Amino acid sequence: MPFDELRHNVWAITRKLYECDLIRLSAGNVSAREGDHVAITPSGVTYDRLQAEDILIINRDGQVVDGRPGLRPSSEYQLHTAILRELPAVRAVVHTHSTYALTFSALGREIAPVSIELVAAGGAIPVAPYACPGTPEVGQVSVEILKARPELKGLLLQNHGLVSVGATLEQAYEVAYDIEVGAQVYWRALQVGDPVVLTGEQMREARERYRLFSAGGAE
Repeated sequence: MPFDELRHNVWAITRKLYECDLIRLSAGNVSAREGDHVAITPSGVTYDRLQAEDILIINRDGQVVDGRPGLRPSSEYQLHTAILRELPAVRAVVHTHSTYALTFSALGREIAPVSIELVAAGGAIPVAPYACPGTPEVGQVSVEILKARPELKGLLLQNHGLVSVGATLEQAYEVAYDIEVGAQVYWRALQVGDPVVLTGEQMREARERYRLFSAGGAE
């Protein structure tokens, strides 16, 4: 089957998100793009019984082109297709309902960069204006923020959860994980006092150091 590898990759990352408790039951969704096709998790299938064969293949308009009969794409397919269509550098999207990210989305409050975890995510994690889940508006508000801040790899959907993006599925997964850790640290620090927020210059310096080490250019 031509989409077997793409399906398996989406399924494998979905399993990692489930095992880390970033997604639960059937809440949250994952997609990856290859050419004009998008592999996406199905609607209504709980992640404890999800199989690679359940991952659907849709086009950029959300129409199913390959998959098990009777399954429908995630209700948030319009979120995924909007990001993948409008941001060519993005090849994978993760949407989670992780607890601490949900908490800040419910507060309508950005996650401040008080820990290095948010370096890879691009800094403070903003909150997109509320849009009804499952509608094109969710994709529109997400695309607007991601286009306005090209360095950003994640955002909160007000009262809804977290969206992370990446050039690969692994990157989108790692960003979702790091943002949840950053949200936990920020929440706990707020319970004790006034957290020290990293400055933009400190974030840029750390990002550059990580880039150099990843490229093998630092001693």
